[in-house]
Amino acid sequence: MNNSIAFFRKETNLIDKFLIIFISLMPMSLAISIFAADLMASISGLIILFKFFDKDSKKKFITIKKEIIIFLTLYLIILISLLLTEYKSYSFLASFFYFRYFLLSLAFFYLLKKYEKFFVIFCISMLVTIGIVTFDSFLQYFFNFNLSGFSQIQGAGSHFHITSFFGDEKKLGSYLVRLLPLMLSLIYFYKPKIPFYFEIIILALIGSIIFFTTERTALFLLLLVYLSYFLVSNKKIIFSIGIFIVFVFLFSLNNDLKVKYIEGTIKQTGIKFFFEESPRPVEKDIPRYYSYEHENLSFTGIEIFKNNFLFGSGVKNFYNSCLDLKPKFQYKINQRNNRLICSTHPHNTYIQILSEIGILGFFIIAFIFLKFTFINLKIFLKKDKNNFDKSYFFINLTFIINLMPLIPSGSFFNNWMCLIMFFPIGFWLYIKEKYTK
Repeated sequence: MNNSIAFFRKETNLIDKFLIIFISLMPMSLAISIFAADLMASISGLIILFKFFDKDSKKKFITIKKEIIIFLTLYLIILISLLLTEYKSYSFLASFFYFRYFLLSLAFFYLLKKYEKFFVIFCISMLVTIGIVTFDSFLQYFFNFNLSGFSQIQGAGSHFHITSFFGDEKKLGSYLVRLLPLMLSLIYFYKPKIPFYFEIIILALIGSIIFFTTERTALFLLLLVYLSYFLVSNKKIIFSIGIFIVFVFLFSLNNDLKVKYIEGTIKQTGIKFFFEESPRPVEKDIPRYYSYEHENLSFTGIEIFKNNFLFGSGVKNFYNSCLDLKPKFQYKINQRNNRLICSTHPHNTYIQILSEIGILGFFIIAFIFLKFTFINLKIFLKKDKNNFDKSYFFINLTFIINLMPLIPSGSFFNNWMCLIMFFPIGFWLYIKEKYTK
């Protein structure tokens, strides 16, 4: 710790000091203030652009030319989509400045390559952030207030959920589950110093908080992280027993959440034998994609895509395109009785990509997802997995859960979502370079 402080004072230039502060504070700012997170990401991006004019700094990015080309291809598709859309004013900011998220990744990568001790600083930052958010979440659950003065939020019926620093936004579960694989990757990268029981404590505490957020997508992704951890863990039995006890305790502690997670999901998806009488007969006894509303949003997205095959309707133009489509759309009566629903986005990553940036953007994102999945499959099949293998496995898992198909999701082009998806790429680039040597 003292060595890290000394390094920060003596060995770094002024611009890099600002960059270290911004990157180290990013995990906490994503929980406390999207404005602060976006501002620090933008300034970090400007600094990295400046670094490209410096020969010594520019050399650090030579090894990631392939990744830069892939992103630039995606960015070019987004720009073409912007040029072709009728609603340029709605798309301009999100489309034109999309590059800043990748520059944030490059800033993270640059610091890791230039300063070995920055890794320790960032680990401390992550641990402190997770610790504060965890404490704040349990404080809100048990005492109905948190450090920011927010109380629990009442959902549908008698359900209450915790939100920590997010206030009335239901993001806490998504925030924790998307950072959890990054945290595990950092732990395995630094494994000689961290005992096994520390991992179990983190997994149990974060799992408990996600359970109390009532975010079903976050809970599904958490179970995927648990399954992945089980597959690569050397102590499968201890982990399985520990997590089983935690979830039995959680479900016995709160029967309302058990009803919401299990019975509520089964009802929404239309599985017949758990279905009660519905005020909307059209939903009865028909298996659905997550819910009738979610299925209709996907149906709407596909119809928009059909009219904008190559480059989509433009980033953040789902609502406008839906309004344009409605008056001239011919409904066909069928068993599913799907309808057009105009919302800000279709609540599914791949449907949104198809409808907003077209089939070319879809191929790039699908390729990235399949690439990470294939790499993790190879690591899983490896007989003797060392800690470095596991670190690479979990940082890959970060992007697998961010790009999971067939589950509801937030907007792919939302500022907060983009920051939390792109930020870990810097660490992935760093590990990948070492892993493939």
